[in-house]
Formats: sequence, C-alpha cells, structure tokens
Amino acid sequence: MVLAESSDDELHRIHQELCSKLNLDSTITAASWDTFESINKKIVLEGEKIHWLGCAIYVVSRGVGTPSLDNSVCVKGINLNNLLRHSNLSFVQFFSNITRWAEMAQLPNDFQQRIDTLRSNFSISHNIFKTFHPLFTEVFIEPIPNNLDLEYLKPRNRKNKPIPCTSLKVFEFIWNLFIILKAENAPCSDLVSAHHLLYCCIDFIFTNAVVANKQELINSKLHEELQFSDDLTTLADIPCLVKRFCKCESVIKEALHMKVYTFKQLITRIIKNKLLLVDENTFTGLFENDYFDQSFRNITRAYETQLLNHGDFDEKIFLVEFKRVLMEKDQGEHSWMSMKNFPPGDSVDDALLLESPKVTGGTNRPKELDTPLTGRKFLGPRENELSGRSTSEKISRLHTIIGDRTASPSDELTKIFVSCQRDPTPKINEIISKMKEKLLKAYKANNFSTEEAENRLNLAHTLFYKYVELILAKEKNMTSNISNLVENNVFYQAMFACCLVIVLYCYDFPKKFTWILDVLNLEPIQFVKVIELIVRTKDNFFRDLIKHLNRIEETIMESLVWRSNSPIWDAIEKSGQGIPKFEDTALPGHLLYNDTSNEHLLQSPEPASASDRFQSPLSELCRNLFPSSGSGTHLTPMYRFSVVSDKDGKMKLIPLVEGDIKLDNQQRSPETRPDPQAAALPRRTGSLSIIFRKFYNLAGVRMQHLCSHLGFEDFELRRKIWTVFEDSIRNTDLIKDRHLDQLLMCAIYVICKAANITPNKNPNMFANIMKYYRQQPQASSSVYRDVLIGEEKNDDGGIVIKRGDLIQFYNFVYVKAMQTYATRLQSNTNSKNHINLSPLPTSRKDLISSNLQIVSNIFIKPLETSVVKNGPTADYYFSRSPSKDLMDINRLINNSKIQGKRLLIDEEGNVQNKRHRKLQSLVEERQRQNAPQ
Repeated sequence: MVLAESSDDELHRIHQELCSKLNLDSTITAASWDTFESINKKIVLEGEKIHWLGCAIYVVSRGVGTPSLDNSVCVKGINLNNLLRHSNLSFVQFFSNITRWAEMAQLPNDFQQRIDTLRSNFSISHNIFKTFHPLFTEVFIEPIPNNLDLEYLKPRNRKNKPIPCTSLKVFEFIWNLFIILKAENAPCSDLVSAHHLLYCCIDFIFTNAVVANKQELINSKLHEELQFSDDLTTLADIPCLVKRFCKCESVIKEALHMKVYTFKQLITRIIKNKLLLVDENTFTGLFENDYFDQSFRNITRAYETQLLNHGDFDEKIFLVEFKRVLMEKDQGEHSWMSMKNFPPGDSVDDALLLESPKVTGGTNRPKELDTPLTGRKFLGPRENELSGRSTSEKISRLHTIIGDRTASPSDELTKIFVSCQRDPTPKINEIISKMKEKLLKAYKANNFSTEEAENRLNLAHTLFYKYVELILAKEKNMTSNISNLVENNVFYQAMFACCLVIVLYCYDFPKKFTWILDVLNLEPIQFVKVIELIVRTKDNFFRDLIKHLNRIEETIMESLVWRSNSPIWDAIEKSGQGIPKFEDTALPGHLLYNDTSNEHLLQSPEPASASDRFQSPLSELCRNLFPSSGSGTHLTPMYRFSVVSDKDGKMKLIPLVEGDIKLDNQQRSPETRPDPQAAALPRRTGSLSIIFRKFYNLAGVRMQHLCSHLGFEDFELRRKIWTVFEDSIRNTDLIKDRHLDQLLMCAIYVICKAANITPNKNPNMFANIMKYYRQQPQASSSVYRDVLIGEEKNDDGGIVIKRGDLIQFYNFVYVKAMQTYATRLQSNTNSKNHINLSPLPTSRKDLISSNLQIVSNIFIKPLETSVVKNGPTADYYFSRSPSKDLMDINRLINNSKIQGKRLLIDEEGNVQNKRHRKLQSLVEERQRQNAPQ
C-alpha cells in the first residue's frame, strides 16, 4: 500500500488504526502523531508514509512508559516485531529509516547509540543463528518434526500435553537458552563471545544427552566417531565440544575460559531462579523425569517477560524463519507442513520481517566496507568472498600477523633501544602500564569482561612492539639519529592506541575508535600520524582492515582535527605563518598548473619519516633566525661582478653577493613560476605541513570526484573551485567545528553561481551537488543536515549553539565570508582585482602506487630511491679559503671519470630490422648522388 499521495486525514486514520493494532494508549498515540506531522511539514518523506508513522511511534514509545496488556508489568516501548509487521517494514528498512528519522528530528545522541546497539544485537543474533543450525546438525540429528511433534502441534489441549523431547524441541530449547543467557551477561554481546556462549550451550545439552543415554538425539556419525559405549555416564569421559567447534586454535583458550567461568556462573544463576531443573553441582539431569518439559516452559516464559521489560526485537523470530524455510522446502514431503500450525506467537508473517525489499538476502551477510576514495594504493588484490569478513577469519589473520611474538621487545628492538642515547624501555613500560589501567577501568564501566579486556590489551601490546621495531628500523635507514623520536611519549601512546584499534576491529568491538582516544586522552591529530606508518609496514594486512584504518584517517582529517579544542590551532599560532596553501605543502610533482602539466606518470614519493611526523613546528623566533621560503616569498641572490686580471693577463669574473631580491608569487607570471618537478622539498615542512598536505590531498580527490560527476571538465573552472575552497580553509572561522565536505560543496556552488553554471542542465544546483556527494563512500546525511551556524546569547546571558542544514549555513554564514572573494574570480572582473588561481593537486590516478600484489606470488613496486650515505666533503669559502683548496676540488672533479657502456658488436651479424635497412639504403643512395663524378 503506497501512501505517498495520501491526504492528512487519510494519514491520520491510518495512524489511528496502527496504534489500535498495537494497543497503544492515547498519550503515545497523540504524541507520535504530533511528531510525525511536524517532520512531514518540514521535510519531504520518501516512500510509504506508514513506514515513517512506524518510526514516529517507535521513537515516542521509547520515552513514555506504557502498561502491558495484563497491567502486571510496566514496560518502556512496544514489541518491535509487532510494530514492524503492522507497519509493513522489514528490519533492514527499519534500521535505515529510523537512522534517517533520528537525524531529521535531531534526536539526542543516546537514542542514536541505542539504535546502533539494537542494530548490532540484531546483526549478532542473525549471524549466530546462521552458524547454529550447522553446529547443531553436526552433533544432533536434523531438527525435522516427527510424529511426536505433529501430535503436539494439534491445537486441542496443547497446554496440558508435555513438550516432546525431540530434536526439533531440543533445537528450540538451545536457542531459547542461548538468548536468555546472552541477555544476562553484557560481555556476551560481541560476536566472538556470543559464538563461544553458543558453543557452551550446545556442549551443555550434549553432555546431558550422553548422560541420559539419549542416543536417538545424537547424530550417528558423531556417535561412531567418538565410539560411545552404552554405559558411558562419567562426565570426565565425555568430550568437550567447545574445543571441537573452535576452528582457530588461537581462540580455544578464550572459549574454554567462557565455559569454565562465565557460563558456569550463568547456569548457576538460572538454576537458583528455578528456571532450569538440573543438578546444581554436575549440571546434569535435564532429560530425567519431566525436567525437560518444565525447563522448556520456564525458559520460554522468562524470555517473554524479559522481552516485555526491554521492548527490543524478539530473537525467536529466527526460529520462525527456520520453520518457514522448512515449510517452503519440504511442503510436498511432510504432511505437517501443509497444516501451517505454529505455536502461539510463532507467526509465519514474522519471518517476512527478515526480508529486504531491495536486496535478496540482504541480512545474510555482513556489509562489506566501502572503499574510501583515498589510500587505495595500499589495498592488495581482491580476496575470496569470505576473507576478511567473518570475525573468526579476522581473528585468525590477526594471530597470523602476530606470529610467535610476545608482549616484550625482541632482540632486534632491544639493540635499537640500547643504541640510543637513553634506553627508552623503562619509559615505554610506564606509558603502556598507565594506558592499560585506563582502558581496564573503561571496560569495567561499560560492563565488559575484565578477562576479555586483558586479552585484547595483551594482543595490542604484542603488536605495539612489532610495529615500533619495524618503524624504528626503517627510520634508522633514513636518518642516523632517531633520539628525538625515541624520546617522544606521544609516539608510543599513538602506536599503542592504533594497535588496539586493529585488535578490537578484528574482534568486532562495538565501540568506535573515538572511544579509545577519549579513554586515553589522546588527540586525534596525534593519533593520525601513525596510521600510515603502520599501514606502510606492509605486514600482510587484509583489505577490510586497511579500509578501516584508512576510513579512520579520513574521519580525523575531515572533521575531528578541526574541532575548536584541537591542538592544531595552537600549532598554527606557534608557527606564525597561518594556515598554508596546498602549494606550500605539496611534494615535488604534485601541482597542476594546466591540464597538460602532468602528461607522464609520477612515482609516488617516499613517505614522510616518523621523525618528521612528530616534529614540533618551528617558532617565530627560530624562523627569524633561519629564514626560509615557506611563506610564498622566494629569495633570489643578486650578484654584481668584479672584473680582474691575473698575472698572465687573463680576465676573470668575481661574483659579489650584495643581497636578495624578493619575488612574491603574485608578481610572478605563470611562465616564471617554479617548475613543480624541479623543487626538491615543499616550501613548508614539519608535522604541521604533513597534516595539511594530507588534508588537501583528501579534499582534492573528493573535489575531482564531484566535478567529474557534475560534468565540470574545464580545467580553469576546477582551479577556481579549488582556489575558493583553499581560501575558505584559511579563514579559520569557517573550517572550525565544521566538516571538509561542507566547505567543498559550498565552494562548488558559489563558483556555479558566480559563473552562472548549471550542472548537467539541472536547475536545482545544490540538490544536484548533494546527490553526487551521497555517492561518495564517506557520505553522511549529518554532513548537510547538521551544520554549525553560529553562537547566540539567550535571555539568561548564556551561549546557545545554533545549528541548521547546509543551505542555511551557505546563506547566512558562507556567502558573507566568501562572496567578495568569489566575485573576483568572475571572467569579467577588473584585472586589478583579478586573483591568481591556485594549482590543483595531482590526480591520484597519475601516481604509480607502491608495493602492489597482482596475484599470490607476483608483486610490482616502483624503484625506491636508496639512501645515499654522506661521503667525504671538500669546502671552499670565497675570499677566505686558499687557492690550494680550489685546486684540490678541481683535481677531484677532473679525476672522476665516468666509464660508459660499450656496445658489443655481433661479428656474425643479426638480421637487421626493416626500418634500419630502409635508413641505411637511403643514406647510401644520398652518398652516391653526392659523390663526385
């Protein structure tokens, strides 16, 4: 039912019917309609309106207490499955719509975090259930209903009939036990721990089945493999299935720890609560007497109560989906399928909630990370379908990377430390100890397992020493003195934080990387310095991990580094030069002055060293003592010559240095600009220059992507957009607390307005720009829906932060700051007000990437420039050194003969190529013509 054109009265009627089906009270009904109406008037809601009505009801219900049907429990919210079913929403649609709704309604961050948690729980449960059935059939017989199940499914007197102890009911019981134990223990909310908990549940039921001699439940293949005897009743002889299920040896220890400690405590707790009827010491006896029937009912009832209290989605929906699949698969083979009789609450319609209208099987696989626009040169070849996606695969690869290393310095790293002026080992131990202490406290505060935290931190500690060794070893090859880097505490803090990010990503930790930075009180601008250093170690990283690290780097560069409390502002002020242009920070060959200035491929230059990245910016005093050309002013020495005659009468020119002529960039013609290929270093160097170089390169790639999709092929037009963008960045009031993409889209739009350009013949330019922005992998609707407008004072004298959408920002803030500058770029502008356009960053496609794996055993890489060691030098000072020194220098130069290659002449002769024969014939003919008769 499509309701896009429904009137308000029709929508109100549908809303009332929806609330009636959900048994909502008048308070929630009225509040949800008011919320929907306010959003619908301001924003055009795409698609079926009933989907958005469901979102409005869900949001309101999360903040208002509503009584349950029997008035025995006061719950917050409603049953999400019922809401989605009556709203014609699948889970995939719901998570997409509710996220957009939260952004449109500007709901608080805690609500959005709850949605993220709900999405994470759904994804974990969905993936766990996919592995549950194969594991179950490996141990027990296929959970297909038999005659006992068919008899139980008959509707009459079902409550009085005992639940049959069949494979199907054991299958349901294990899942119900799993979901109630998972809810009891917060550390089991991540995918790895949830898998281990499922292993323990299957092992628990298997042990009870063996003790009770329930051979009719156990898979015959497993029975033959383990060679059970009929009198096998001792627990010590029963094999542990947890070890069997763990495919990766590196996680067996964690899984067994879960079984011995966490699972045992959880089972003991539900035994004391009379939910599970088994022996308190041995945890056996489930299949004796009618204990299975009572335990099955108790567990089911406890889960239903838990569901009412929390209002989350019903995880039993996966059992319903399983039955639906069986019904469709075997409808002609089993008579029970044609009955379509499910127990109360198990509606086949619920299974439709798992379907996605857009993508078949859209929930069956974790979403692959989008490839960022930058950093693609670090990605290896595309891997197998499951590589790098499943958690177990990522954990296995993580342990492959770690290898046999331990959380201590290796012999090679110890040698590097000893060779320094001061051994940094005690300092490193102190830094790591403090960081671990902070992280353990944060883990406990978020109800995560302490044992799990210690394990993750130990893995990060091991990675830390590995990458510190690789980076310092490479640094020693680049420079002989690494003392400044070794003594830098921030370097070690950032390295450990990045290693922890890698570990937690492989374990699907629910928190984002900013959580780690906040806990460690580490600034993003310091953290971002080590990401590329670690990636460039080429340590067999898989594609998704590189994408994850690259996306983190982009997130920091596009927004986090520009927060008002970021240290970058102090660094800029300390430098005394303001925010540089890209031209001041670009590496050799990375500037485009015209569309033909980069006709050949450029080799990607060697990355900045770790010492450069952590170098402090020069102060104004140092800059005055040691001037450089960093501010765009170039110093050209001015010579005057004196003509003298020596005793032999030969004339000589003696250059006399008088001073320096200053040529500003604005005074240079394009022909006299420095050749970008000729410069050996950027005008401004140091850690701050590297940050801005990365920022400008990121902006350049995104601008080129937008311009290409908008059809802006004119090179000068792109330079105008880039020039305006550059100037807006140098205006700190615009970039502070805002996003790179916000200023980039505004720069494109203001040039379109100034030049009267309509992208792709679409009159709505801003919408067209945002349309193609949304196609970029990093795009987020919050970028154009939640923009800082400014600060205002309220009646109480306090400061209120005003925020709005991107159009409001453009009209009220951006135009005021940039209109005068942008109009000077119009073609009909007076030449006196004309602005020289900034050069564009070189396109990434024109750079030869670094080490790239083509197939499993073939790599390509550009020729690296070897580090040339300094040889003996000979100095000569004009007007000060004796003539003997100059003679020595000349003698050294004259004696340095270069031996060229000698071509070997094939005496036997080879067949000459066609062109050579023609040229030779032509020469011989001309010689004959010119020869004297």
